[in-house]
Amino acid sequence: MYRSFTDRVLGGVCGGLGAVLRINAWWLRAAFVLLALLTTGAFAILYMILWWMLPQETLVGRRRTRSGRLLLVTLLVAVTAAGWLVSIGGGLRGPTGQDLFWPALLLLAGTVFFFRQVRA
Repeated sequence: MYRSFTDRVLGGVCGGLGAVLRINAWWLRAAFVLLALLTTGAFAILYMILWWMLPQETLVGRRRTRSGRLLLVTLLVAVTAAGWLVSIGGGLRGPTGQDLFWPALLLLAGTVFFFRQVRA
């Protein structure tokens, strides 16, 4: 799975996902915007994580899609959605009552960025 070089508005994430899932990328863009608004930015951070994580598609030749990357993207979307749902239910609270959803999401983004740099 790669970020699209030709079907992009911002980072090419939705274009790449649309190509793999055979869905119009504009539906995915609308879903990301709607979910980002509903989750007060959690899916916007997920989009940035995917932007960091997914390599750019090359124009020289298309590579075969690896199902492992699609599985990882699906897992990240599911973890973000589940974390947000648990957070609004009051489940992600620290010992003093502070919300731990945003620190956990930023820790996830930092971990993805770290492993992306190590792998490069």
